[in-house]
Amino acid sequence: MSEQKKIHPNPEDKISKFSSARKLLLVAFIVALIGGGIYWLTHEEETPPSSPAMKTSAEEPAFKKEGTLYFLNQDSQDTITRIAIEVADNEQEREQGLMNRSQMADSAGMLFIFKEAKPRSFWMKNTKIPLDIMYIGTDKEIVMIYKSVMPYSTQSIPSYKEAQYVVEVNGGYTTTHNIKEGDHVSFEIIR
Repeated sequence: MSEQKKIHPNPEDKISKFSSARKLLLVAFIVALIGGGIYWLTHEEETPPSSPAMKTSAEEPAFKKEGTLYFLNQDSQDTITRIAIEVADNEQEREQGLMNRSQMADSAGMLFIFKEAKPRSFWMKNTKIPLDIMYIGTDKEIVMIYKSVMPYSTQSIPSYKEAQYVVEVNGGYTTTHNIKEGDHVSFEIIR
């Protein structure tokens, strides 16, 4: 009887075949990725024309400059920075606030004016962007700052102190400009 030898495949052959298959898949993936990128860059997405009938209350409120607000250093009363403001000084405007806006210029904000000073509380329901919220006393001193308040939150954001004014700016604005509790504001309304 003749001896039969079992032939074992060379492990290096398996590795080289496996590597070749992986290489082929990698090349196919890269080609598809490059092709998709080229297509995306050369073909603009078509947007259907909008008609006036389509523009309803779902449209975002536009920013309306109604004045300028200055942030003043608590020690020197020098101007730290200033913003263009939209003013909310009646019940309807205060209830609407900055809700349903997906963006706001860095140099813009909203000033809420109340007839009297008392403890206040705001929330972020239907507010799409993070905001810094500043509560301000009758003497226009910033008494409380909340930084980068989470959008859509229904959690109460209390002043803990009496406030007659509230200023809302983009989240991070007070940190960027080093605005602190104890600083003051002044404003000019141009309506």
